[in-house]
Amino acid sequence: MATVLKYTTEQLNYYRICYVVTDILTEGLRTIFKQEWDNRYKTTLGEWKDQPKNGMGFWNGESTRNRKRNAGLLTTMKNGDRAEWDCTMLFYAILYSDRIYSLNPSIRSNVDDLRKFRNEEFAHMRRGHLSNGDFQNVITKVKTAFHALGLPTLKINEVQNQTNFLTEELDEVLRKVDDLKQEVNKKEKELLEKDKEVQQKEEQRLALEEQLHSDVSPFCILPPKPSHDIAPRESEVGEVLQNLQTLKDANDGLSILYLSGNPGSGKSQLARLAAKRFYDEVEQIPSAASFVMTLNAENSEALLKSYVLFAQHCKCPGYEITNTYGSKDLNTDEKISYFKTLISTKIEHYASWLLVVDNVTSESRTSDYLPDADSELWARGQMLITTQDTASMPLSSSSIRNISLSAGMHPDDACFLLNLLTGTTDVKIVKETAKVLDYQPLALAGAATYVRQVRQNKATSKFGWTDYLKKLEMGKRSATENILAETNPSYSKSLTKAITLAVEKAMADDIIWHRTFLFLSMCASQPILQDIITEYIKAIDDDFEDEDMIRTRMSRCSLLLIEEESTGVYIRVHGVVLDVIKSATKGFAKDQSYKVVYGAVMSFSKFEELESIVVGTRIVPHLKTLSLKIENMSLGKGIPEATERALCNVLDGLWSLNDMCLDHSEFRAALIYGKWLLKIQMKRLGPEHVDVARSYNNLGTLHKALGDTDEAKDCYKRALEIRLKQLGPEHVDVATSYNNLGTLHSDLGDTDEAKDCYKRALEIQMKQLGPEHVDVARSYNNLGNLHSDLGDTDEAKDCYKRALEIRLKKLGPEHVDVASSYNNLGTLHSDLGDTDEAKECYKRALEIQIKQLGPEHVHVASSYNNLGTLHNALGDTDEAKDCFKRGLEIRLKKLGPEHVHVARSYNNLGNLHKALGDTDEAKDCHKRALEIHLKKLGPEHVDVARSYNNLGNLHSDLGDTDKAKDCYKRALEIQMKQLGPEHVDVAGSYNNLGTLHQALGDTDEAKDCYKRALEIQMKQLGPEHVVVARSYNNLGTLHSDLGDTDEAKDCYKRALEIRLKKLGPEHVDVARSYNNLGTLQSDLGDTDEAKDCYKRALEIRLKTLGPEHVDVARSYNNLGTLHSDLGDTDEAKDCYKRALVIYTFKYGQEH
Repeated sequence: MATVLKYTTEQLNYYRICYVVTDILTEGLRTIFKQEWDNRYKTTLGEWKDQPKNGMGFWNGESTRNRKRNAGLLTTMKNGDRAEWDCTMLFYAILYSDRIYSLNPSIRSNVDDLRKFRNEEFAHMRRGHLSNGDFQNVITKVKTAFHALGLPTLKINEVQNQTNFLTEELDEVLRKVDDLKQEVNKKEKELLEKDKEVQQKEEQRLALEEQLHSDVSPFCILPPKPSHDIAPRESEVGEVLQNLQTLKDANDGLSILYLSGNPGSGKSQLARLAAKRFYDEVEQIPSAASFVMTLNAENSEALLKSYVLFAQHCKCPGYEITNTYGSKDLNTDEKISYFKTLISTKIEHYASWLLVVDNVTSESRTSDYLPDADSELWARGQMLITTQDTASMPLSSSSIRNISLSAGMHPDDACFLLNLLTGTTDVKIVKETAKVLDYQPLALAGAATYVRQVRQNKATSKFGWTDYLKKLEMGKRSATENILAETNPSYSKSLTKAITLAVEKAMADDIIWHRTFLFLSMCASQPILQDIITEYIKAIDDDFEDEDMIRTRMSRCSLLLIEEESTGVYIRVHGVVLDVIKSATKGFAKDQSYKVVYGAVMSFSKFEELESIVVGTRIVPHLKTLSLKIENMSLGKGIPEATERALCNVLDGLWSLNDMCLDHSEFRAALIYGKWLLKIQMKRLGPEHVDVARSYNNLGTLHKALGDTDEAKDCYKRALEIRLKQLGPEHVDVATSYNNLGTLHSDLGDTDEAKDCYKRALEIQMKQLGPEHVDVARSYNNLGNLHSDLGDTDEAKDCYKRALEIRLKKLGPEHVDVASSYNNLGTLHSDLGDTDEAKECYKRALEIQIKQLGPEHVHVASSYNNLGTLHNALGDTDEAKDCFKRGLEIRLKKLGPEHVHVARSYNNLGNLHKALGDTDEAKDCHKRALEIHLKKLGPEHVDVARSYNNLGNLHSDLGDTDKAKDCYKRALEIQMKQLGPEHVDVAGSYNNLGTLHQALGDTDEAKDCYKRALEIQMKQLGPEHVVVARSYNNLGTLHSDLGDTDEAKDCYKRALEIRLKKLGPEHVDVARSYNNLGTLQSDLGDTDEAKDCYKRALEIRLKTLGPEHVDVARSYNNLGTLHSDLGDTDEAKDCYKRALVIYTFKYGQEH
């Protein structure tokens, strides 16, 4: 039986401390090492699991110096099993290795205390003797260090308090210790010899390794080259290199330049061009090894293959590359981390380098695989990263910059690329194509490849860019991209496919982007105010109130282009992106579409008060597109109750959208909003509510603007019926309905109905509002317009004056409505030939408007047009041109280039240029006017007919009789359809056609046209209207040409009588009648009568138009011809000279 306690207390103390040092201390150090390793490398090199890959990871991180000094230790440590590591190895690993860097001061201090205790105290203790006091001191030191290191002290306590030991066990331990000492001594001698041998071989190996480690060569691995030629993009390459240099100058460490942008923006291409130039430049530096390397970061497998190639070019040991890549124990992430560590040992031997990280799809996932920006090993180089993941990109700093490529190539580079790939020389069409494709490199390359391929077929060898653009308009973009996608190894996706994936990912990743894309799917392709999108998101989602946060999220989407302008910040997307967005959102549930409409209406309506030009050019195009989206949506079954309730709450918003479209001539869009208004009101209020009447009035106005006269009449009548029923026959709103109907009847030539409506309106207003109310003034103005059209100039003047008197009294002499009255009076005076009075009225109107509204208001433009028309009639062509141009400039600035009022300005300028003989300018103006009218009003509007008549007149003057006839016939067809066969405008077209037929010698057709015109005018306007006088003049001219002198004289005299009666003896139209009669008398040989007529015409023109008017020159010419025929050569010469002076002054010597 074993005995207990055979040894002294001092001996037991010694054995106790032996157990602590040889067992418990070693185990604690192993725990500390694993803790520190995992803190540093768990996510990169992996958790320490006592495996060979752990040991290799530790060894690879040791410097050459440490490897040489500690070769004996590292030979065992390389295996990675901590159970084989003694205290010496563990102290080295924790305190002195390169891998465990930046150790916490507390940990370092306590581990070092344990090292000192073991090496300096325990190693020198006398065997078998340790007093109680010394034992307590040393055990306290160990326990204190363990506590500080967070290590358990339970085992130490157990050993410290143990009092009973089995003698046999201690004997066995001592025997084993003695055996171990003998074996150790023997082994130490053997190891000493082997250690010397190992040391020698390790020194040789390290020398070879160091030589291999420092053996590097320059290399350049660029992103893949596309299958087609590319543009040099010199300016963009220069910008990239300049940014890289700026980053390098500002940093001692690793810096990063991002090239971000949507798919297809040419990020990889530009990175390739910039990297090539970078390498070419650094290669010129002697004795300084550099490299360019490209890592394909599209996925982890591609990245691993790139790192293998990277390691090979850096001349890392081949066996390590092969073993690591082929290892079954390591996953892809671990292999990448190992290669990154392996390569880092070679990087320090390069003077400079550029690492291109291409196709980064997720910045957050890729960053772990890239060089550590804080590591000194990677401090000499830079990274150029291409990505579309702008949301995860770090913010710019002194070491990080970003260049966005979403806007596309420089336009010149884009055109160069199209020319290079297709050989096209038509600069204009190439520029147009590049713009349509948003200057996107992949889109341009795909288009050029398609065009070039199609041309190779004989049947389509003439296929050009115009044909290609037609395909885009037909929605066939995707089909044109496939050829490049199939033949381009560097980018196998078509642009549409790549954008589709990007859009789907963006909508899934970020709710703000999702909302934004849904909204954009309802909008036009033009840029849209960022604030509108922000308001939209707030309107449909209560979770988003922070506008700055919404804007920030939008700014981090590579598919959205943000552009700052003087009128605000705008969001734009490329055409292909918008196409994909609209396609991707087609399948959304109907209730979600209604929610988008609700948000759109609420957001757009908040911007009604912006400048007119901003509303017209930057908001109304989107309202037009939105209207087309909602046109076929209906309030009915299948709509969630919440959505329907929300839609019913947007009446004010719909009114705003309606008014914006109406103000900017988008009558069809306004009509759709107006119909939605009516539907909601009918559903909520019933069919006979007064608000429904307001909607009918609005729809009537819109139908009238579009030339839909039957629909307009129906709407106005429905509004009138509701108001009569709900408000009674004498309510002022009923008067408004009568005025609306009166205006429609007036436009249709139904003068009696118009007069009846205006009078009813006036009677109601007089009764309800009194004779001096401003609404009464409006009714007088309406009546004045009607009387003016009928030629009842006295009645018209009386109405206009009454309206003016009321406005002067009620509104004051400087109110804009007073200006309107002055304009009406000015037009009447102008028609009557009272040019001084007309000019005075127009100038007063202009002065008031400029003072009250500012010099750039659209009403000011109207006054300039009025003055221009007067100056033109007076022959003051310079003043006329100046006025017309001012009016045009204001309208272009305030209303945009496609407003119908702009078309009117173009027509005015066109007529002026025609009169001046500037036929090219005249044609250009009239064509622009026609284009606007066709686009805004449709091909069957009466204003389109007027444009055709203007062009017809111009073609007639140029002798292009076929074109003139075509224009006149088109005008006549439109007017017949829209206005009926007896409208006075139809008579005007018959007169135009008659004049053309007369010029062509088709006298029968001419006579028929003139007679039709005269019949209509006599019926509609009465036998004494000034327009009837014009028709008599036309017939007189025809009879004169046919030699029917009696009929001619009769017609001319009738015309003269009407004009004298209606216009007075000094009107310029009276002068024209005297000229016609004079020419007829001259042809008949009645020279005295002829001279009398010519002189009367000259006197009127001199008095009314002034001595420098071209019509005065014509009168001098007529008199000159008469004197010449009579042989009065002196008088003839004098007349001709006077005429020549005027013509030269007005038109120049080369006219």
